[in-house]
Amino acid sequence: MVKTLIIGASGRIGSKIVKEFDENSEGVEIVLGTLFPKEAEAWEKEGKKAVVLDLNKPSDFPVALEGVERLFLLTTYTSDMLFQAKTLVDAAKEAGVKYIVHLGVFTSRRDPVPHFVWHDLIESYIEASGIAWTNIHPNVIIESALFTDLPITETNTISSYVGDAPQGWASTDDIAAIAATVLREGPEKHAGQDYYISTDVLTAKEIAKILSDVSGREFKINYVDLNQQKAYHSQIDSIPIRAYMESALITMELTQNGKFSPQKQIRDDVLKVVGRKGKTMKDLAEEYFNLNKDTHIARNA
Repeated sequence: MVKTLIIGASGRIGSKIVKEFDENSEGVEIVLGTLFPKEAEAWEKEGKKAVVLDLNKPSDFPVALEGVERLFLLTTYTSDMLFQAKTLVDAAKEAGVKYIVHLGVFTSRRDPVPHFVWHDLIESYIEASGIAWTNIHPNVIIESALFTDLPITETNTISSYVGDAPQGWASTDDIAAIAATVLREGPEKHAGQDYYISTDVLTAKEIAKILSDVSGREFKINYVDLNQQKAYHSQIDSIPIRAYMESALITMELTQNGKFSPQKQIRDDVLKVVGRKGKTMKDLAEEYFNLNKDTHIARNA
C-alpha cells in the first residue's frame, strides 16, 4: 500500500478527491490532511488516518509526511503559497516523498498575472527538486464561481466579474477525478505530465441561458464592474489574501478586454486520464438542480 497524503482533505476539491478514493483506493493508503484538530479527531474516530497540517508552519511537516510516498499539493489562495509550497517541497524531499501532484492554474507560462507566475515558480521548484511530479491545470472553477454558498435557486441570479467576455470553465469533479487517478496509478504512468481542464468557453449570457433552460426559470446576471471589485479588495485586512485577490483582478481585467488567451481555450484531458469526457456547464447545472430542487447546493467545505 502506497501512503498518500491529501492536503486540504475537507475543502471543496480535497473532499471530492477523498470521495474518489472512497470508491476506489486500490493500492493506496489515504491520509487526510487538515488545518483543524477537531476535524482530524473526527476522521480518526471514523477509522480514517488523518494529520493536522498548517501550511504556514513547516514544523508540522515532518510528522505529516512520515512514510508518505505520494502527495497532493494544494496551497492556500494567498501570496503565502510561495512560502508554503517551497518549504513543503523541501520537507517532502527530506522525508523521501517520491511523487507530488500539484494543483495549479490554466497557465500558458507567459501570463502577466502574479498568481499565475507564482504557480509557475512552484511547478519549476518541484521539478528542480528531483521528485516525480504531475501538474493539474484547471480553468475557472465552475462551482467556486457559480455554485457557492449563495443559493442561486433562490436568487435566480449569477454574478459576472468580466462583463460578457468568454471564460474557460472546469469542474471540481473533474479535478478530483484526475487527481485521484494519477495518485492511484502513480508516477510510472503520469510523471512529468501537465493535464489541462477547460471543458467549456462561455459568456455570462450563455451561462444564464443554460441555467434558465435546465431549471425552467429565468436567470439574470449581476455584472460586478472592476471598480466595485477594487473597492471590495481594498477592504481585505490580510495582506497575503489581498495580494492574491488583486492578482485575480488582473485576470478579470485582461479577460474583459479580450487580452487573456487562456480564457478562450477548450482542452479536456479528463478523457485522456480518466476515460470519460469532462463535465460541461450544462452537466453541472443538471446535477445541481436535480440534487437541490428548491434548496441550495450543499457546500463541499
